[in-house]
Amino acid sequence: MKKITIVIVCILLVTVFSGNPLANHTNLIEKPQSYTAGIAGGETLDTIKIMTVKGGFGISAMIRNTGPIPVYDVEWSIEFGKVAKIGKYSSGTISEIWEGYESGIRSDFVFGIGSGSATVAVGDFSIVQNYLMIGPFVFLKKGLGNYIKNHDMIIYYTDKVQKTLDPADAYDEQSMSVISQIYDTLVTFKGDDTKTFSPCLATDWTVSNDSLTWTFNLRENVKFSNGNDFTAEDVKYSFDRVLLMGAPESGVDWILSQCIGTNSTVVLNDHIVQITLTQPYGGFLALLAHTVAAIVNKDYVETHGGVVPGEENVWMKEHSMGTGPYKLENWTDSMEVFLTKNQNYWGGWNGNHVDKVVYETSFNLEQRISLLKAGDADIIDVPCANLEEVIGEEGIVVHPNLSYDVTLLVINTKASNNMYLADGRVRKAVSYAFDYNLAAGSAWDGYLSRLAGAIPTGMPYDETQNSGSPYYDYELGRARQILDDAGYIRDYDVGGTLYRFNGTIIRLFYNVGNFERQTMAAMFHADLDEIGILSSVIVEEWPQLLHRMYTTDDWDMMFVGWGPDYNDPDDYIAPLIGSTDIGQDTYNTGYINETVDEKILEGKYSADPAVRAAAYEAAYDIYIQEPPIIFIGQNMFIRPMRDWIMNYSYNPAPSFSWNFYDCYKEGLQINRYIISSWS
Repeated sequence: MKKITIVIVCILLVTVFSGNPLANHTNLIEKPQSYTAGIAGGETLDTIKIMTVKGGFGISAMIRNTGPIPVYDVEWSIEFGKVAKIGKYSSGTISEIWEGYESGIRSDFVFGIGSGSATVAVGDFSIVQNYLMIGPFVFLKKGLGNYIKNHDMIIYYTDKVQKTLDPADAYDEQSMSVISQIYDTLVTFKGDDTKTFSPCLATDWTVSNDSLTWTFNLRENVKFSNGNDFTAEDVKYSFDRVLLMGAPESGVDWILSQCIGTNSTVVLNDHIVQITLTQPYGGFLALLAHTVAAIVNKDYVETHGGVVPGEENVWMKEHSMGTGPYKLENWTDSMEVFLTKNQNYWGGWNGNHVDKVVYETSFNLEQRISLLKAGDADIIDVPCANLEEVIGEEGIVVHPNLSYDVTLLVINTKASNNMYLADGRVRKAVSYAFDYNLAAGSAWDGYLSRLAGAIPTGMPYDETQNSGSPYYDYELGRARQILDDAGYIRDYDVGGTLYRFNGTIIRLFYNVGNFERQTMAAMFHADLDEIGILSSVIVEEWPQLLHRMYTTDDWDMMFVGWGPDYNDPDDYIAPLIGSTDIGQDTYNTGYINETVDEKILEGKYSADPAVRAAAYEAAYDIYIQEPPIIFIGQNMFIRPMRDWIMNYSYNPAPSFSWNFYDCYKEGLQINRYIISSWS
């Protein structure tokens, strides 16, 4: 009687879903098998069954007959939040085909009539992922939920091109991202931790009392992807190579050359290397975590051109040989980089990982968005203004993370340009006149976080700045009071409105095509008017703007940004706040405070965390009272991705944005036709 019931169900289902079964769902099959006359080719199946692998609980009853003809498997169950897999059972072995989450009441029917490869089968499973299958055909009933495409690889569609694969000459985000998948450094950062240096090719290290001599014990039994052994000779060769080449294309060698020379690195034995700095530098470990300090294979480089001082190595620009988790499979015209797993990787491949990582370049935003929605891209680059096109889409998630990129309004403090802005009290007042929250909401769609000072949130020693909290808020009343107390009264009449500074106009500059800066300039212009300061907004092409800033004093305020070279506060506070007296003042603000300079240098030259923290706090307490910069905010790193990517973490330190080795995909996988035949 049970068999008769099942046959009736099968007949009804076949009637309802007759027609062309794959007309609108050809994308269900990722790797189609060949078939003839509607009969699927492939392996022989004894039965199809659900395997629960973890989580939840359920109550089920199953009736099963594995006789020759007919074959059926009927199961009813009540399940709660289980992770289940559809498996293929053949010759006593179960292998995974699909995986997904289930919840609810489920009935399964598998029924076969026929012999050889001619089979008709019907199956129906779960409330979440429902399908009907008849022979080689698949009918979609309720959508596939978390169906994974390309389950063993991550495909990242970016709007950037790959410039080089050589760590000694890579200084752009895209190149460093790829290089970090292929090469290792002595030290690194794990996950989203930005304040703890973790062992990588070095297992541990010590530093001398004078902060000059660093000794690193190296990891043993490490091989490059070609099988060559990693030794201390490779470390010395890599560092010396950077300094001798001089990064002719990018100039990135300065990161190492600021504190080491070609005589600095000494090999003590195969697994111990000692580095003596040319001058103490508190951020030295941060330099070693940068891709410019990635370790190349000495023998491989020497075989392919070696080192020619002042010249790039064309072979290394287009090829690679590292100890990292992935190796280069193919690089196509700077537009596609295809990486496969390095079987020699010292970290091993146990656990969950993807075998391949693909970077695809597309300058077409709509194409990138379309590919993400279709699941043909796992991650894409999207401007903040276009995020609404993907937010809320099924299967897509957005993880806003704080980057180290900051948005600033720099102030020309030179009295020769503007006597009023040379007064620290005026700069303090205008810092209270900027509407930080409105800027974040209107100009940045909420993807901008408040910034306490020169050191971005998340970077070591950020807590030395007002305990990490912004000093200035939007307080027009307070701004007016500071100006009044300083004697800058409103006594200059313009059309019946009184202004300060004898009618002097403060010029606000931004670059053409930058919507965010345009919006902020208009806002600030209105707020300056509210506190009695005349202003004008001037837009110029970026090269013209930079020429104005660096070669003239003919500007008042300018909207700019700053990004990290490496994960240390010296890379921010020195260039942004330090004066020309100590070789700094990157934005030509003219700000000089001898005590601030002294404290910046104290933090720079000490490897003692307590000394550095005290120095940066002392510097902050001074410059924030006479700020040469309005610290607007800290930008978010936003990359929409498919929700099947698991264990994703973001680290704002340069080249650490993507750690694909730790990522994997989880969800419903479709790799082949479900039913092929019974024998």
